[in-house]
Amino acid sequence: MAISFAKGGASQIAIGARSKLTGVADAMKKAAKEAGRPEPRVLSLELDVADQSSVEAAAKQISTEFGKLDILVHNAGIIDEMKPIADTTPEKWWRTWEINVRGPYLISRSFIPLLLKSDRKTLVVLSSVGAHSVMPGLSAYQPGKLAATRFTEFAAAEYKDQGLVAYSVHPGNILTDIVGGGEGMDEKFKAIFTETPELSADSLVYLTNERREWLSGRYINLTWDLPELTSSPKKEEIVNEDKLKVRLVI
Repeated sequence: MAISFAKGGASQIAIGARSKLTGVADAMKKAAKEAGRPEPRVLSLELDVADQSSVEAAAKQISTEFGKLDILVHNAGIIDEMKPIADTTPEKWWRTWEINVRGPYLISRSFIPLLLKSDRKTLVVLSSVGAHSVMPGLSAYQPGKLAATRFTEFAAAEYKDQGLVAYSVHPGNILTDIVGGGEGMDEKFKAIFTETPELSADSLVYLTNERREWLSGRYINLTWDLPELTSSPKKEEIVNEDKLKVRLVI
């Protein structure tokens, strides 16, 4: 999802996926109306984040329609199979990296120039708490999310002087389509999926509502208490000890 704030308070929102998003766009407009907000302008794009030409075409269209971006949330992800390494299908294993690692790279490559034209300049890459775990059967997914987390650190570092703020976030454990809604999932694994989409959405709004340069390049778990995380005592601890980044401790 890409957001540009237009004059007059109305939002311009671009949403992209490989499937049609008409229903999503209608739901967004309805939600805005029910909340007493101006109806946003919603641009729906058919987009494959792993395809360079598709991403570049989307960026060109958004540039033409919006001119700039204030906030970009990269939400595409996939878990194609959960099997021990020797039992995996090479094409499916690599497809996970195509979506979860090549995707954030291609999106960032094409959309960072649009972000730099705005005042907000905020990039959010959805990672996973799994980036910091080793769960048998997830040899494609979890290392890929670790790579995406580290990649976000690079985006923050390379464009810091131009004002880019970039976060990698764990959205919460939610039974979305990426895990088939939990169908056929091992009950022990399914038990950890306790969060709701509303938690993730509300937390992302809070996180991107203002620029926090000191938090840029860091990993954030959206199940944490974000007001506490961004409070002065925690801020000083995080900055002084350079926490919430990928590190090897010896």
